[in-house]
Amino acid sequence: MRIQREFVAQILNAKRDYQTEGVTENVSQGGAFVKTKDWRAFRTGDQTILLLFLPPSFTDSNKSVGLRGVAVIKRIDQKNEGIALEFAKDFQDFENIENPQIARESRYKKISYYLHSISELDFVDLVRRNLLGFLVEKSQSAPDDNIVFQFNTFSLDNDHAMQEVKVDFSLSSALEERVMEVKKRKFDSAKNTITIGRAATNDIVIYNNTISKAHAYLYTPPSGTPCYVVDCGSKNSTLLNGEVLTPFEKYKVIDCAEICFGPQTKMVYFSSIAFANFINQLRATSSA
Repeated sequence: MRIQREFVAQILNAKRDYQTEGVTENVSQGGAFVKTKDWRAFRTGDQTILLLFLPPSFTDSNKSVGLRGVAVIKRIDQKNEGIALEFAKDFQDFENIENPQIARESRYKKISYYLHSISELDFVDLVRRNLLGFLVEKSQSAPDDNIVFQFNTFSLDNDHAMQEVKVDFSLSSALEERVMEVKKRKFDSAKNTITIGRAATNDIVIYNNTISKAHAYLYTPPSGTPCYVVDCGSKNSTLLNGEVLTPFEKYKVIDCAEICFGPQTKMVYFSSIAFANFINQLRATSSA
């Protein structure tokens, strides 16, 4: 029997260190078809770990149910923008996940994914699909001596003050940094805001106890530029290039600006074009 139902799906390809999300178009005991904008990142024959999240309306319980199983990609469907998977075990034998929200914690791609797959994508397409830019999480550990990128940027807190800021990435750590695409993951009336926080209802979810449930948001005017960051009265504050933000005030964000959400989560903002150039520079450096 085939279920024609949309379930949130998470697909992990451990061999290629890549994870993404999509929705099922149909599910049977032996397989499923998952629609995902990242279908280009997979290959026929890849073995994956598939997570499916069944809503309370389907399970007749008071909470969502997560199911996990192994699946092999049997077909890449370019026309329908999805992948067909064959289960290693019947769907009824999938492992139950106790806390499906925690299971979705690692959905963000790493820089290594963009480095290895971007050659298969047109840079113009990357920019077109991510008009609002990217946040790259930066390790809190001290960088090593092999610094491959240094950016001199300016924090424009007001019209009269400029503070020089240096942002650096080391080659040894950059590949493992997570990348968060600045885009809406939910539909609401606030079309020009990208919410950030610990709660699963945010557009960008950061699972860290030092992050407030509704910590901050990025404001993107209809023109797309510039971008602004706003702290939502968070418990542990938001910092832009080392300066603590006054809650509910807008601060302009430019390329390579460092944004700290609380004391443990440091990110670097890239516009889409700057991010594409960053990946291109990283590829040139790593192959040198």
